[in-house]
Amino acid sequence: MPQQTQSVIVTGAAGGMGAAVVRQLAARGVNVVAVDVVADKLDRLKRELKEAPGEVDPVVADVGSAREVEAFVARAVQRFGGLDGIFNIAAILGEFKPIADSSNDGFDEVMRINTKSVWLGMKYAIPALIKRGGGAIVNTGSYLAWHGCELLGPYNASKHALVALTKTAALECGRYNIRVNIICPGSMNTPMNDATADGFNPGDRAAGLKALAANTVTGRVTDPEEVATVGVFLLLDAPIQMTGALVPVDGGYSAK
Repeated sequence: MPQQTQSVIVTGAAGGMGAAVVRQLAARGVNVVAVDVVADKLDRLKRELKEAPGEVDPVVADVGSAREVEAFVARAVQRFGGLDGIFNIAAILGEFKPIADSSNDGFDEVMRINTKSVWLGMKYAIPALIKRGGGAIVNTGSYLAWHGCELLGPYNASKHALVALTKTAALECGRYNIRVNIICPGSMNTPMNDATADGFNPGDRAAGLKALAANTVTGRVTDPEEVATVGVFLLLDAPIQMTGALVPVDGGYSAK
């Protein structure tokens, strides 16, 4: 692993957790290729961090497109002289429906954005990391990466698959001094959490949010900055021996 990670890619960079990660990385002097589909939020994030020690390079891209993922990995290498890490965060919830009522297209899209995107990110980043002499990959799972949940079958499947991909990549990449881990948040104080509350309690978001908070031992959902802090540790600071790990940051969900 290089002494200091200097150049990383963050997908889902305009979201609550993604933006928190970008802020923490830029504050530490890390150059970030910040990838998302929401151009205006990326531009605001770049303006917000224009005085930060690390540079933020916003890239609008579809993380489920092989061509576009290959392009933003190449951009990171070209712009910053190499690649030291990738943090795969981009994800969607999909439909809130029982499996029997879920659409084929809905399943495919969740798997494309949540799972194939991570596979693509690793596929194109790993050669660049090897060339750099090592680095780190952090994937984003969920509490639901090893639990079941009604109405979110495709999302559950997509996150379970990421555990297998992460462990496989850890086995393949350890010899190249590359750490591969998966961070697994529970409910976070983000727009996706609002959508989750709406999905489980249509017409009564407040009740949904209360129920999500009640599942934690801390009595509240997690702030995205808290998850970002652990993710940035995995990306920058964790020892090489910490690889293939599933790391919950879920307010104690996983302790039950």
